[in-house]
Amino acid sequence: MRRVHLEAAEDHVERLAKEHDPVGAVKELVWNALDADARHVTVTIERSATEAVEKVIVADDGGGITPEGCGTAFERIGGSWKKAARASLAGRPLHGRAGQGRLRAFALGASIRWTTVAEGIDGRRKTVIAAHSASRNDFQIGDSVATMENAGTVVEAWGRQSNVLNRLIAEKARSQITTEFAPYLAMYPEVRIEFDGAAIDPKAVIQKESEHALTFENSGVSETATLRIIEWDMRVDRELHLCDAAGVTVDITEMRIQAPGFDFTAYVQWGKMAEHRGEFLLGEASDGPISALLSVTREYLRDYFRLRTVERRQEVVDRWKVAGLYPYEGDAKTEAEKVERETFDMVAATIHRHMPRPVKHQKATLALLRESVKYQPGHVNRILDEVFRLSLDDKSELDRLLNRTSLSSIIKASSSVADRLDFLAALSHMVFDPEARKLVKERTELHKILENETWVFGEHYQLLVSDRSLNQVLERHLAAMGRDSMSPAPVYREDGSVGIVDLMLSRARREHDRMQHLVVELKAPKVKVTDKELAQIKSYAHAVIRDPQFSDVRVEWDFWLVTSEMNDLVRIESRQKDKPRGCVWDISEDGYSVRVWVKTWSDLIDESKGRLQYFKEHFDHDPSVEQAMDYLRHAHAQYAPDALVLPGPRPASEGGELPALRDIAAAELSREGEESA
Repeated sequence: MRRVHLEAAEDHVERLAKEHDPVGAVKELVWNALDADARHVTVTIERSATEAVEKVIVADDGGGITPEGCGTAFERIGGSWKKAARASLAGRPLHGRAGQGRLRAFALGASIRWTTVAEGIDGRRKTVIAAHSASRNDFQIGDSVATMENAGTVVEAWGRQSNVLNRLIAEKARSQITTEFAPYLAMYPEVRIEFDGAAIDPKAVIQKESEHALTFENSGVSETATLRIIEWDMRVDRELHLCDAAGVTVDITEMRIQAPGFDFTAYVQWGKMAEHRGEFLLGEASDGPISALLSVTREYLRDYFRLRTVERRQEVVDRWKVAGLYPYEGDAKTEAEKVERETFDMVAATIHRHMPRPVKHQKATLALLRESVKYQPGHVNRILDEVFRLSLDDKSELDRLLNRTSLSSIIKASSSVADRLDFLAALSHMVFDPEARKLVKERTELHKILENETWVFGEHYQLLVSDRSLNQVLERHLAAMGRDSMSPAPVYREDGSVGIVDLMLSRARREHDRMQHLVVELKAPKVKVTDKELAQIKSYAHAVIRDPQFSDVRVEWDFWLVTSEMNDLVRIESRQKDKPRGCVWDISEDGYSVRVWVKTWSDLIDESKGRLQYFKEHFDHDPSVEQAMDYLRHAHAQYAPDALVLPGPRPASEGGELPALRDIAAAELSREGEESA
């Protein structure tokens, strides 16, 4: 056994390994096998008990590495025999020429072992080479031994604990390997690549392929290249492969075009591509041939997929007609029907990839879409976008929900939660924003809005009176208690005046038939509460205590003074040691109790948010100020502060114009384009 030391800085070797890209490492090892004229390459992924990648094995039946060539292959970066060769020993085109591919194995494991069998000077010999990531520059080359085994190489990698390796068992890995080797496998059908237990078979997932001639300028000379476009029946990363004349990938770059609804790979083949390896990284900064070729290629692809979009729409519609799924019969008789069908075709063809597989479900979906296009075109866009974007798990949960309740009930419940989150955002803006709080009026705006949002004071209360004198408070109280309220005696405060109550809410408690009343005194956000305002709310409570008409052992009274700011005296009184935070009075007489509280808008909003926190986290809705103001405009149009709520677009009415529905397809195209560009 001998040790070979790689003459390169260890951090350079680490960068060449590209450990963040295990799929790329597998592709590089497969290319090495094909460059060795392998006819059969097998990638085996061994998993642990927890289904994590434990070991990766790449085995081939190629020519292997001769004992004489092992030292050359592992002792330096570069200098590969492939650089001078035009083709493999069997005449196949070569992929690797930089002499760096073997280092990519470190992306698959900490321990690496190459076991190779090749025809040496004195017959067939077997050699084992080992390396470890702890010393990346050192390779242990074992003594070669005579063997009767078939030629080939087995690369084993193990001992690396990383979640990155689990990318190898994702479906995306198979699609990446399929797109990489599709041209090669088409050129050499006798070659078989097996990945994780199944053969790589591009033909099985190719939907359409075509070749096109390209012309571009190179140093003033016109050059020709071939563009091969493969459309797939599987999800793929859009990649533009820069290939040599034989179709072997030299580099891979970004597509940088939008072609919504298409899963495709483009291969541009040029005889001199290998001479310009890596030049694509310079992009537009370069005036070389690769920059010119990429520009021509991308422009051609844009034009190609504009035409394919129209063709595919007709292809899809024709398939539906043959299968009896198309929801229209005969020809359109009027211009309106013609526009409706054109709109339907555009929208349906755009989202057809997201439709359910079962034929009966497709037919129902298309029928529903037709009705939406005809009667509610303004609503189709977002409904389709959300429904077809659901994952399988989400669709399963929706199905379980629909077995328990109606879709209408789900929508109402969700809408209620969204409205409440929007309102809290609007309330926060009105009472906390320095400019907004100056513009909000207490009685004509904030007060009136809260009359219809009393849930912020507690889910269990219902509004009894609003902005009424204590006399009317008494009337409603007596009525709630089931007592005669036809002609109650007037109720006066200690100074002889009649107080005005902002809001009075009530709830009936089941235990002992008790009644709870909440009297809320609201102060405009710009008002700073002093002992004067505190005395006012205490006077209401005192009137209740000393008025025999209010006296009832079955009643509890709470008085809230709600404000944004308070002076130091009020703050001290609301922080008493023997009382809950905010409580300034707690009096019990003759079996009933009266409490007075000072609450800040911050307290009120935080408590309401606390009740909604679970829904907010799972509802994924964090409203912006614009959304909050939009809610005020629509839910409280009569009372919303004009200075804060500017006119805005109203929801689209049912039965909007059909031509505008074309925007639905455009929106879907744009969204998919952004995802795949």
